[in-house]
This record gives sequence, C-alpha cells and structure tokens, in this order.
Amino acid sequence: MFNVFIKGLVKWKKVIAAATVFLILAVMLINSIRYEKTSSINNKGFDVLTQVSMIGSKIRNKFMSDSTDSELEKLKEENRSLREQLIKNTMQEEEVQELTNLKNALKFVTDKTASDFISADIVARNDGNYYNSFTISAGSDNGVKSDSIVVNGDGLIGRVYQVSQKYSKAISIIDSRFPVSFQIIGRSSDTGMLSQDVSITQIEDASLIKGYMFDVNSPVKIDDIVTTSGLGLYPAGIPIGKIQQIIPDEQNILKYIVVKPYVNFKKLDKVMVFNKKDL
Repeated sequence: MFNVFIKGLVKWKKVIAAATVFLILAVMLINSIRYEKTSSINNKGFDVLTQVSMIGSKIRNKFMSDSTDSELEKLKEENRSLREQLIKNTMQEEEVQELTNLKNALKFVTDKTASDFISADIVARNDGNYYNSFTISAGSDNGVKSDSIVVNGDGLIGRVYQVSQKYSKAISIIDSRFPVSFQIIGRSSDTGMLSQDVSITQIEDASLIKGYMFDVNSPVKIDDIVTTSGLGLYPAGIPIGKIQQIIPDEQNILKYIVVKPYVNFKKLDKVMVFNKKDL
C-alpha cells in the first residue's frame, strides 16, 4: 500500500514538473509575442517621429535659409549703396580737383595775351602710355581754332592742329612734332628750344622733354624752372617743367638739357583751351 502511494506521488511530481515547464514556456511565448508587437509598434512610432523630426528640420532649415538669404541680400544692398556713395563722393572730389586745376590754369595767361577761354574734356587719345595726341570735346562752334593753346592747372600741354565743329585734335609737348621756345624763370635772357627731335640718345623716358640752350655758355643748373618764352605761338610765362639733366655737347656747340614736365602726360582729363591775342 505504501509503495503504491509512493509511486503515485512520484507520478504527480512528474506531472507537476511537466506542467510547470509548459507554463514557463507558455509565459515565454506570450512575452515573446508581446515584445514583437511592442517592438513593431515602437519601430513604427520611431519612423513617424523620425519623419516628423525631418520635416521639422527641413522647415527650420528653410526658415534659416530664407532668413540668411534675406540678411545676405540686405548686406549686399547696403554694400552696393555704400560703394555707389563712395564712387559719387570720389567723382565729386575729382570734379572739384579738375575745376580747381582749370582755375589754376587761368593764372598762366591774362586778358592781354589770350582770349576765348574754353574748358573741354579729353574724349580720345593715341595708343600708348602717354598722351602724345588726343581729341577734345570742343570745336569751332566753341571758338577753338587751329593752333589754339591747350593747358591745365599744371602747365603747358600742347596745341590744337585740327578742328571740326564739335571736336578738335591736339598734340602735346612730348610729341616730336611740337617744338616750343622756352626761357629760364628769373633769367629771361637764358633761352632755348624744346623738341623731341633733339638727338640725345641716352634719354629713353618718353615723358621727359629734350632741348638745348641757344647760348652754350648759359649758366643753367638742375631744377631751374622752364616756362614759355613768348617767342612764336605761345605767350610768355606758361610753366613747362624743371631741368632734370644737363648734357654738354662734345663739340661745345650746344648745351643740351632734359626737362621733366609739370603736366602728368599719363593722366589727362579736363583741359583749358585759349587763343593767343594778336598784339
């Protein structure tokens, strides 16, 4: 009887153990299913949140981009405005300087020696670095004539050689076609001729003017100021430049000089034109 009881107890323990294992497996299976469902839901939720975040980022970036573009455009406009104002101010300063320059040109001539003062712009020029020849915005309608004299506030520029109704052509004193007689300021008896035709081979700077003294014994020196002498076409006293170099003639026939002109022949804008009065 006791043995039968023991056998039954063992049998029930096996059943209970099997049931327990089954129950544990069932619970694990259920948890697994729940995890998969929850994971799926979480994944879907994550996808949705990610898309929302991406859309938000795009909106934010678009807003920031629009804001940045707007600020950039505003800065560009301010920069453009400042640049235009700077150019305007610079042009006004240049115009004032040009007018002052032309006013200074009036000091070189008087009503006794000149007439028909005409201001003009240079509208065209020759090829090259220097203004050897150029066209001005004044012609016969303005009173310009052939051989009218061209100056600016620095001194003598040249003369007119061709005239139309609205425009005129001129050559400058650095052109080989332009000889001009000069005197040394303060010593009117020391005179000579300036011409680029003078054969001083060692002078290569095209902006310098070659010349010679009429008297080989003239006591000229470096930095002597050279002006028009009044002989020929030009009235006396128009500044030309300073003597930069003195070159003795090997045969002692002439005394050569090199003059640095006051006028900057690389940069010419406005000029004054006048006609010499017949005295």
